[in-house]
Amino acid sequence: MMNPNPGSSVRRPNDAAHGVESLLWLAAGAAWAIVALKAWSQTKKLEARRRTFHVSERLLRQVFHEKHP
Repeated sequence: MMNPNPGSSVRRPNDAAHGVESLLWLAAGAAWAIVALKAWSQTKKLEARRRTFHVSERLLRQVFHEKHP
């Protein structure tokens, strides 16, 4: 059946369902983006800690394992 007043702001139920579905997909995408960003951030923090640990270990080895005359 055709809408007798095509310029009206009345939406068909299918349009509303499609709009809700689009919003759900958008929300799911945003949630995945947040999860990925947090995982990336944690990875970067872990890499920085490892670098700091290796540098400090090397410096401590140089200080305490060198033979002083």
